[in-house]
Amino acid sequence: MNGLPGKAYWQNKADYDIKVSFEPATREIKGTVGIDYVNNSPDTFKYMVFKLYPNLYQKGSVRTQPIAMEDLTDGVKIEAINIDHQLLPTNKHNIRGTNMYVYGPKVLPHQQIHFDINYSYTLNKGSFIRTGQIDAGAFFISYFFPRITVYDDIDGWNTYPYTGQYEFYNDYGHFNAEITVPADYQVWATGNLKNQEAVY
Repeated sequence: MNGLPGKAYWQNKADYDIKVSFEPATREIKGTVGIDYVNNSPDTFKYMVFKLYPNLYQKGSVRTQPIAMEDLTDGVKIEAINIDHQLLPTNKHNIRGTNMYVYGPKVLPHQQIHFDINYSYTLNKGSFIRTGQIDAGAFFISYFFPRITVYDDIDGWNTYPYTGQYEFYNDYGHFNAEITVPADYQVWATGNLKNQEAVY
């Protein structure tokens, strides 16, 4: 009645350490993301689901808005996945549109697991849907890293595809990001800048 969570309430949590670079000439985004994920649910996970939001522009993905042919891509390239510092065989993950399914070790209730993922993709030049090139020297880059989707007690893993129109459903977490761009570019972003003297 007072709106406070009940005794059985839980919510999973992920903290992200992102290192990403962007090359304006080719629009290539390349990065690594380290993720510490805590399973606070009462369930054991036999697989986990990630969102690859840039795959809105992948050939064959479901979307609510048209995209120009020249903006269709091969999607996010996953170069390597390590789970608790062990390399995951390439046949242990598959990508279906904006969802990536990762089959690794079981994750028990209240267990923490660590992921390191190397990835890359090409930013769209036109067909702007929340992300892409603005003009010859400006780019809006969003949702640019693999993110673990929500697991809740209604749907389990949230496997609804991102189609470009709807808002996002994500767990809370902490984010550290290192962004590398050419020296004559500036970066605007949310968060707290920790190395102002080094970059300005």
